[in-house]
Amino acid sequence: MNWLIGILICLIVLLAAYAWLIRPQLPRRDISHLLGVDYAHRGLWNAQRPENSLAAFAAAVEKGYGIELDVHLTADGSLVVHHDDSLLRLTGRDVHISKSTLAQVRACLLPNGEPVPTFDEVLETVCGRVPLIVEVKVEGGNAYPLSKAVCERMQRYNGPWCMESFQPKAVEWFRLNAPQVIRGQLAFNHAGKGETWKLKLRNIGIASMLQHIWSRPDFVAYEAKSEKKYSLPMNLLRLMKPWFVAWTVRSQADMDALRGKYDLQIFENFEAKKQ
Repeated sequence: MNWLIGILICLIVLLAAYAWLIRPQLPRRDISHLLGVDYAHRGLWNAQRPENSLAAFAAAVEKGYGIELDVHLTADGSLVVHHDDSLLRLTGRDVHISKSTLAQVRACLLPNGEPVPTFDEVLETVCGRVPLIVEVKVEGGNAYPLSKAVCERMQRYNGPWCMESFQPKAVEWFRLNAPQVIRGQLAFNHAGKGETWKLKLRNIGIASMLQHIWSRPDFVAYEAKSEKKYSLPMNLLRLMKPWFVAWTVRSQADMDALRGKYDLQIFENFEAKKQ
């Protein structure tokens, strides 16, 4: 019997230690400036308005949606808005953003004829009218310079916003250098999935939430469809009650089902009913 008690105590200690490691920023901070709207993933895009285009962002603003967008740093220190590291999928040209100059990136056209937009252009288009979720898209070792550049630009922006990233070092940069900015850690439950062992280990790390050791986020931005009832890290986090953001919701039925479980939702491929 004594050995059973010993094992139980060890398990409790390990669980408490794990909970401490993955704890978010607590007590949770005020995000009222971000609440009350749903967020169009990469803008309100469709066949005529490509994702992360000025046209998609303008359409989202017109409909009153918040916007989620992706920011990269070019080789010459400029900020551009695009999802992938390469421009191949949308422009047909395999230009790698972090290894290219702004001029080289801007020479690539989206399907509607727009150049890849700069972050400045997007901010001017939105002009503070709807809240933004700015995803910091880290490539290689540029987490700190990219985060610094985004933060410096947003100091001149008059509108509600927050940042998020898969890379905990980017979220950590904001925690240490701009703690006033609401920050989010992106995650999913793809533990063990991937074509290579390197990718499998990366996905295990993301699913474990151990990146919170560095990021201590205000919110967890989670791939809602991958959340499992038996997920230990998510169950522990839900007991701690940080803010939760769902990505990416692809139907009104799913959005309605997630109300109350997630505080914010990022959607695409339909026009969400207004809250």
